[in-house]
Amino acid sequence: MDNKIKLYVNTIKYLKPSQIYYRLSNRLKRELYKKGLLKIKVPNELKVKDSFDYLVPELEFSREYLRRFDTDGIFNGQFTFINITNKVKLSNAWNSKELQHLWRYNLHYFEYLYKLAYEYSEGENPDQYFDKYKALINNWIDYNPFAVGDGWHSYTISLRITNWISTYQIFKDRIVIDNDFNKRFKESLYLQYKFLQRNLEKDVLGNHYFENIKALIIGSIYFEETKVKEKFKRELLEQLKEQILEDGMHFELSPMYHKIILEDLIKIAYWLKDDLIYNQLIHFIQKMIDVTYSIEDGLGKTPEFNDSTDGISKNYKSLLETCRLYFALEPQNKFSFEKSGFYIIEDQYKKLIFDTGDICPTYLPAHAHCDALSFELSMNGLPVIVNSGTYRYENGKWRDYFRSTKAHNTVSVSNQEQSQFWGSFRVAKRLEKIRRKQFVYKDIQFYVGEYVSYQGAKHKRYIGHIDENTIIVLDYVKSVYKEKINSFLHFIPATKFVIDNDTVHVVSGKNSIEITAVGTSEIDIEKGWYSEQFNVKEENKHLILGKNDSLQCFGYLIGLSSDENEIIQSDNELKVIINDKEHIINFDELGDML
Repeated sequence: MDNKIKLYVNTIKYLKPSQIYYRLSNRLKRELYKKGLLKIKVPNELKVKDSFDYLVPELEFSREYLRRFDTDGIFNGQFTFINITNKVKLSNAWNSKELQHLWRYNLHYFEYLYKLAYEYSEGENPDQYFDKYKALINNWIDYNPFAVGDGWHSYTISLRITNWISTYQIFKDRIVIDNDFNKRFKESLYLQYKFLQRNLEKDVLGNHYFENIKALIIGSIYFEETKVKEKFKRELLEQLKEQILEDGMHFELSPMYHKIILEDLIKIAYWLKDDLIYNQLIHFIQKMIDVTYSIEDGLGKTPEFNDSTDGISKNYKSLLETCRLYFALEPQNKFSFEKSGFYIIEDQYKKLIFDTGDICPTYLPAHAHCDALSFELSMNGLPVIVNSGTYRYENGKWRDYFRSTKAHNTVSVSNQEQSQFWGSFRVAKRLEKIRRKQFVYKDIQFYVGEYVSYQGAKHKRYIGHIDENTIIVLDYVKSVYKEKINSFLHFIPATKFVIDNDTVHVVSGKNSIEITAVGTSEIDIEKGWYSEQFNVKEENKHLILGKNDSLQCFGYLIGLSSDENEIIQSDNELKVIINDKEHIINFDELGDML
């Protein structure tokens, strides 16, 4: 019990006082709504803006996105979300505890309406698609009583409002002549819209609050409420300043959530293209697409830092193409993002992303992993060295594993975590004293990051780009703990290994690399797990390089070609010979760089 209290104290102390206030306030209001002590009045006549382009076809009707939804399945009550397929009786499914929580949330989002809208717009037997659209919405209204259950969570409301209004644009000619459904649809939508205004996620903030704002902007346009629109335009600009870092990265430091917020902002700019704040929105969009393009193009997947995986956000190419089409924006390729801490080594054959950033925004640890100073490497557009990914959000051993230090390409000190994560979305004590820098040392471009773990261990990592075929990773650890210091390297599933003394020959599909150990006492290969998408995990292998306690630094050389290399190490110096060319690295000189 004492430990649990300490976890709560060390978690809550990072929160804003306003978050605690709104958590208590929102819970109280929800109970008052359930008991009928708070009510929302729906006007007898609802005026809506029919003639408006709410839907962005390049996003919602992209083939890659629509492939997520099966038309026959939708008609037969069989839905696939986050790689789980369930055939359900819809009236029982909305709040069924037998279904995974995130799966239920996806059911409430109503993204599958875009599949029906697309098929309807194609014009072949359109009646069936409208009838199904109508039946799905009616079922939600019938079996989700006001303020009760997942459907009335502010986050699900935010996504559903957007999706109902956007697809309304496609079905409106049929809706307006169906008097009963037209009235029912708009009254329910208005009730959700007003409930959201009174139950904003200011207790959570971050991407959740951003979704609230987006939904209230489209809702205010639809219901022609200028005062509401102006209020949340102002709030939008405040949140953009808060959430989008100077280098363009979303402050939760998840490439997946970055793309989700980018999509939200693209839609808002599309809806507000004639508004005075349009140019300010475009400024943020430009910075954000620079990030997305720079970290993902050529990597072959969504980078897996913090909670980040494929199959959730829109494809980055769709986002970039939409920005070209509507805003005439082109992304600029960049190699360093100093505020968020991402450094990139890239040429036509390889791409390496090095994370030297913080774990999370101080008051928002929900999607944080222990991935400080980890990196990912792709060759010829295919992932080779990967972090383990994000398997699921439910609390338990798998959530713990995929958030853990050992599940990332970084260093573990005495089998301890970098930060004290617990539950599904909480972090108590956390790493601190984070620093980073890039510099040139003896003609080698180096990137360095440093932190102190919550247990007091200091870890500093240098990644040097020696030449186009050679990358060196050097780790310095200072800790009072004398137990094992290990460096982990995780590989894409089906990778093959051959250990030859201090060198590991690695073959991943058509790509091959050599890992040559520096300052290690042993090299082991162990089984691990890799999750490319939610609820999908595959066995993979990872290397564990144990530090030689008698040496100052340890690490490895990553060889991307068949070039011969030789490593000669003393306590204070490393000599790397590649094709008869010597590179001498003095650890004291290197250490003085940061």
